Amino acid sequence: MKALLIVFLWVTAVHSWNSCSDEPFCDRIRNGPVIQSDFVFSEGYMVNPSGVLSELIDRNTNRTYPISISAYEGGIFRITANDRIVPRVQLEQVLDDPALASITLTNLFNGIQINSGDSYAIIEYSPFRISIYKNYQLILLINDQRRLVYNSDADDLSIAVDFTFTDATTAYGIPLHAERFSLQNTGPGGLEPYRLYNVDHCCYDNFIQDSLYGAEPVLYGHSIRRTVGVFWLNAAQTFVDINRIPYQVESLFVSEAGILDFFVLTGPTFDDCAIQYIKLTGPAPLQQYFTFGYHQSRWSYESQEDAETVLRQLDNYDFPVESIWFDVDYQDGARSFTWNLTAFPDPVGMQNWMASTGRRVILIIHPHFKVEPGYFVYDVASANGYFVKNPNGTDFVGQGWPGDSSWIDFLNPEARAYISSLYLKENFPNTTDNVYVWNDMNEPEVFDGFERSWPRDVVFYNYTNREVHNIFSFSQVKGTYEGLKARYENRKRPYLLTRSHFSGSQRYTIMWTGDNNSTWSHLQISFPMCLSSAIGGISNCGADIGGFAGNLTDELLQRWYQAGAWIPFFRAHSTRYVERREPFLYPPDVRTRLRNAMRERYYYLPLWYTLFYEHERYGRPVIRPMVYHYPSDINTHDMDNQWLVGADVLVCPVAEEGVTSIGVYFPGGSSEVWFDMTNNLMYYGIGYYSVPVTMDSIPVFHRGGSIIARTEVHRPASDLMHTDPYSIYVFLDMNYQASSTLYIDDNESFDYRDDPEAIYPGAVFTIDSVLVYRPPTTYKQAVTRDGTKYDVVYGDNNTYAAIKNVHIDVGREMTIEFV
Repeated sequence: MKALLIVFLWVTAVHSWNSCSDEPFCDRIRNGPVIQSDFVFSEGYMVNPSGVLSELIDRNTNRTYPISISAYEGGIFRITANDRIVPRVQLEQVLDDPALASITLTNLFNGIQINSGDSYAIIEYSPFRISIYKNYQLILLINDQRRLVYNSDADDLSIAVDFTFTDATTAYGIPLHAERFSLQNTGPGGLEPYRLYNVDHCCYDNFIQDSLYGAEPVLYGHSIRRTVGVFWLNAAQTFVDINRIPYQVESLFVSEAGILDFFVLTGPTFDDCAIQYIKLTGPAPLQQYFTFGYHQSRWSYESQEDAETVLRQLDNYDFPVESIWFDVDYQDGARSFTWNLTAFPDPVGMQNWMASTGRRVILIIHPHFKVEPGYFVYDVASANGYFVKNPNGTDFVGQGWPGDSSWIDFLNPEARAYISSLYLKENFPNTTDNVYVWNDMNEPEVFDGFERSWPRDVVFYNYTNREVHNIFSFSQVKGTYEGLKARYENRKRPYLLTRSHFSGSQRYTIMWTGDNNSTWSHLQISFPMCLSSAIGGISNCGADIGGFAGNLTDELLQRWYQAGAWIPFFRAHSTRYVERREPFLYPPDVRTRLRNAMRERYYYLPLWYTLFYEHERYGRPVIRPMVYHYPSDINTHDMDNQWLVGADVLVCPVAEEGVTSIGVYFPGGSSEVWFDMTNNLMYYGIGYYSVPVTMDSIPVFHRGGSIIARTEVHRPASDLMHTDPYSIYVFLDMNYQASSTLYIDDNESFDYRDDPEAIYPGAVFTIDSVLVYRPPTTYKQAVTRDGTKYDVVYGDNNTYAAIKNVHIDVGREMTIEFV
């Protein structure tokens, strides 16, 4: 008898991706003969309280474009030039209603000066150029190289402008790319420019400029003295050139369509720029507490029995988990908003059982719908014109999971509202209060399309794909978020994951880096990808733990869990074409290390929750590159193999095979100290140390001057931890001081927005212990605000002092004095 061997291969169906040289508009502007533009800013301007209105005159074509230069609060300028000839899309929906600022005007010999706070913009009449100053220092030149392009022909609506970041030495941003955090030089004859055009690019290569799943067109230029940002508000295909030369960074933005609309973030610090960008595009809302735990996913759990078995086994082997994720196979023939009742005979019972264990169910919903009369979504959408159209007005049809599919036009408010309504419990059969959503393949992915996407000429709500491509997913997740809010009657915060995204998507969703590979290089590249995403506005980023495609060694899997515990979104996910890799399937030593990595994540849930609360309130990214807090240290400028969680935790994961020691860079100078809790060692911030590592952990350090609250009781899920005691770790700085914030609320509602000081009502939390690192050796007792005294015990050669069993009302400021 002959054996039958079936081998599955997971490959990407696209073998090439367009570069600038493949796109005529970009090739012509970037690679063609350099012809200096000849634009003039009209002296017949008008002044309003927040800016100036005038005409931008192209002397080569005699066309004129209305131009406005406005100031916004927080040190931001906006420059917008519209088109009188061809109606063009404006993307005001991306903005989070930023506040305008007042200006004063100064007349100059060849231009005007617009003053706002400690910043001002000098606009030169002829040739048109803008110079931005901060604290009387020149920080940015616009159109200094006279590469401004504004085409208004029927077959060419491309635009371009050059920016010169004076004094800058490095550039960051413009995610999403599988690229280092510090962007590479591009230029004619060298690397292609970075492309921003949302596509499904499975199993992508690293260190390339190709498009991936998302686009946040914000670029930062940085030097040891300042950081400056440019936010290019354009949803068309865009290419960005980076040219790092001595003492400045030059950049060219080229877009296929859209109006000229960009913002200047004047800084002066990295922190200021990041906050300015969030003032424009909005912060991420605080997610529910459970979302920061561990999530288990696979393409796919194909039956109710399979999914329930996975959860039972996770519990049997003592792995904490928050949710089980369901890919397309839960649906009836890949029809969204339906269930395959053969494979899932009792979806409500399954959801209720998972809820009884403190777990959630996450369901995938795609933007394409089966072309099938009788399928309720298709019937309503087709009858009301809710699908994306061909140029001739017929519904576009392409290949998706159900076969012939059409895509909802989420830019159409009526179409978006219809899909939003399907998330209501009465419209989504067999779902409970325990269900949340995952929007996938929303670049969009079209199986039989060029670059697995739409043709450029398909028609949305008043505009073509060529003009608005990158904002499609933004429009979908906005509708999903609104639908989930309505589903839960504004009682619970929605939870939504997206693969594709644009600036402002963070107001509705979290994201992940897409279909990665199970390789060391993809573990390594996930760090800068999420750091770039964080400064691009989306802090809640993650990569598939273990990689999506391909099998991997036990060592790589363990290192991925250890590193992934320190990235905001912590989910294991893989394709069906690889070996099953749920953590309970591994040998005992591997299981122990995976479990310990997951438990470490749960120890720090109070920190993650506090940082995301502070992100919504203040706008700072949650994970931060080293350069963010140490901008004048040139050693941090190109560093992306270690990062900061908030300002106080330094993480340096092991991302190479067979490593027994790792070089960790400690910043801050001799007055900064960093503590390793695993062995009670202290490091001064004076550069690199070689730190020994084993397979059991990765290097994590706490900054002197910080206080960390941890929850250290092992529970199956975070819902069961809310009354558990806290362990408080105090890391004294060189002045024997430390401070921090711990944020606590009801973990799921929007009540915290009504009262910025909201605390979980009536709660009392217990502090199990307080450990003080680097204490004076004279402590005898600790006294709380109410006069209760506790004996102090020293440990490990006086490296720390400890007190036990402290009870404090959560509604009061915690004060403990050591005497």
